[in-house]
Amino acid sequence: MASRRRKVIDVKKEEAAEQNGLIGNKIKKSKKKVEIKDGGSFIGRCCSKVKYLFLLILVPPFLNYASLQKEMTELQPAGEMYDIGWGQKLFMMCKGEGAPTVVLDAPTGMSSDVWTRIWPDIAKHTKVCIYDRAGVGFSERPSMNASRINETRSGQPFTVERMAADLNRLITSSSQQPRPFILVGAELGATVAQFYTQIFESDVSGLVLINPLSDVLFEQDEGLWAKYWFGQLIPTYQTLQLGAAIGLTRLALIVGVLKHPLSGSQMTQDIEYRQKHLLCHPKHLSSVVDEHHFINETFSQIKTAKLLKTIPSRISISIMTGNYYDEQMPSSLNKAWAKAEQQFISKHFPTAQHLVVNGADHHMLYKQPHSVVEVILKMVRQVKLRNKNTKSS
Repeated sequence: MASRRRKVIDVKKEEAAEQNGLIGNKIKKSKKKVEIKDGGSFIGRCCSKVKYLFLLILVPPFLNYASLQKEMTELQPAGEMYDIGWGQKLFMMCKGEGAPTVVLDAPTGMSSDVWTRIWPDIAKHTKVCIYDRAGVGFSERPSMNASRINETRSGQPFTVERMAADLNRLITSSSQQPRPFILVGAELGATVAQFYTQIFESDVSGLVLINPLSDVLFEQDEGLWAKYWFGQLIPTYQTLQLGAAIGLTRLALIVGVLKHPLSGSQMTQDIEYRQKHLLCHPKHLSSVVDEHHFINETFSQIKTAKLLKTIPSRISISIMTGNYYDEQMPSSLNKAWAKAEQQFISKHFPTAQHLVVNGADHHMLYKQPHSVVEVILKMVRQVKLRNKNTKSS
């Protein structure tokens, strides 16, 4: 009996042990499942984050590109695209009638929109044209295949020699505007106007130079402006170009972190939208960078042109400047700019009419336009009177 009881107890112990083993295995399996589930959720979270990061990187550039394609048609200003040869077209708009034709050339890296508050008043008295230099605004950049065309082309792209040659083809052979021309240029546009007059002097009867770039600007005050130009100004435009390429500029404009160059200047809504469009356009900003980058080559070319010959005395010249270059800039930069400008006037244009607009800086084109209009119309009247007297005699 005792042996039977022991056997029964042993059997029960074995059954209990088996049950405990099964329970242990179940617990182990459940733990493994939990571990697998936890591991799966971690991988899922990582994949989800990578997906969102991927979307953040790729979506803004694609949205910006799609918006640019739509805006190119909707925001293009009134005017025409003129073929100047070499597979390149430049934008120009002309209004008004009669001679002389006033041609307005914008400051460094800026589109023809800067003349919006000036050209309508000029058009009431004579013909006036605004245009965008190569690559800036709505004009095309120089063609990469231009070297294959068997026709020589003046100057390196984005230097004053090339700009003057482009302008000549634009207003003569491509569109045949009535001569003579009164060239009105601001900053780099003033340099183009001077170079054009040096090369094509028979076309020009008057020059209005607004805040002209001095070819000795970088030599003033131990190269203060050279350090600013190449150390701060160009890197800023390069950053804007990168921001436009990856779509961040458009986001910055939407949330109000970034403002376009003509903001706060009483421009129409179309121009506001167009300036924002250009600020989001990598090609436009690439040309802005190039105009600044090749400024030393431009200075070298204009110096050489002035050594070869002077501008004829028959051409009327007016120069407009403000009290400073930019009231938001450090006084040291404004003083260096003023010194360089004064040297420029006394050396190259000592007999020119020099008008200082009190309280103005380089924003005068769109913040104090009436002062600019008065000077231009005064020259228009002078040229018309001179042409009338020449015909009568």
